[in-house]
Amino acid sequence: MGKNALVTGAAGFIGSHLVDLLIDSGYTVIGIDNLSTGRMENLERAVAGDSFTFVKADITDPDIRSKVPSDIEYIFHLAAISSVKVSIEDPALVHHVNATGTLNVLILARELGVKRVVFSSSAAVYGDPRRLPVTEDTPVHALSPYGASKIAGEQYMHAYREAFGLETVILRYFNVFGPRQAYSAYSGVVSVFINRALANENLIVDGDGLQTRSLIYVSDVVEYTKRAAEVPEANGQVFNVGGNKDIRVVDIADRVLVTVGADCKIRHGPPRVGDVKKSIGSIKRAKSVLGYSPKVSFDKGLQWTIDWYREHM
Repeated sequence: MGKNALVTGAAGFIGSHLVDLLIDSGYTVIGIDNLSTGRMENLERAVAGDSFTFVKADITDPDIRSKVPSDIEYIFHLAAISSVKVSIEDPALVHHVNATGTLNVLILARELGVKRVVFSSSAAVYGDPRRLPVTEDTPVHALSPYGASKIAGEQYMHAYREAFGLETVILRYFNVFGPRQAYSAYSGVVSVFINRALANENLIVDGDGLQTRSLIYVSDVVEYTKRAAEVPEANGQVFNVGGNKDIRVVDIADRVLVTVGADCKIRHGPPRVGDVKKSIGSIKRAKSVLGYSPKVSFDKGLQWTIDWYREHM
């Protein structure tokens, strides 16, 4: 018999790629999304098959239990507002979705009697650590309400494991990029740079551009995420999920311009409030316990992502 999974944020960038991987791996998947930022186009392949059911629902809805079936073994909780910028503008909203929403998912998990919950957290919980690469044992120190909301979600995961015996795994995603990433002022840096370059608009780098990012392609991220549910030894652990090396933001901009072949320029704007200066994480634990290493290089992933945007713009 196949495995049954619930994916929150299923119509989003990472969530939809996870849905595709789970289905390809023999899972039956229930996907929930309120479609505030997710898109049904991202689930086109999934809805065409017999192994996927979509439910339009909000993770903050107290009555969400009535909208999902009871035979679920795993919950992959990806639904969130994943933007530092939004959290600066509306901290209460981000707390409601990311912290209260996570608690609501855990209440659901307990009611359903699921085997394990995999929580997609963020490297933003570290702030600007003194030592790099940052390990999972580094103290958390949020620089933004977004980071604080993810710390709150992590703490609820720990609490439900300790109080109720629910198996939980926390994944601290670093900078994920790839096809299907929505383009807006709140998007990830790679998406913003690519779309501006394709439109032949100057690339705006926040501050001096010497901030570093640990970029990882989306297919590698969802493979780590699937394994976090399947590997018995992962229970109760926290894992960094990032690339093998870091790259400066100004260099990301330069690589995008070269790969796109655009004539526009790189311009510098003011530093962004809450922006992390250095972001590189040790992924030794994830490699060891989950038995996987990132396979897609930044340059290869960048080319694939640019090709996708060219086709879908």
